[in-house]
Amino acid sequence: EGAVDYDIDLLRFFIKDKKRSKRTAVQESEQKPLHITGNYNKVKGSNKTVFVVALEKFTIPDKKYLAVQMMEKNGGRHFLLKVRNKDIMKASVLPDLK
Repeated sequence: EGAVDYDIDLLRFFIKDKKRSKRTAVQESEQKPLHITGNYNKVKGSNKTVFVVALEKFTIPDKKYLAVQMMEKNGGRHFLLKVRNKDIMKASVLPDLK
């Protein structure tokens, strides 16, 4: 809860492995957004913002998760949200946004 605005520089989506053993390569695949609605460039200090991101249809295996990575422009506050497949399965279908 800070009074400083959060200017979003980068917003990325990856499918990543939940656990990584020392001797195996990290498996990750980037998911490119098809469409984004709402203001996703800035979050005003001490406020909330809502934006919707549409991704290509995909499934997440049990041992993987969707990583949502948000990086601050010229700053050190970085955000990582881990989303499991069962969370996505609870999502609501949105009306056509065209």
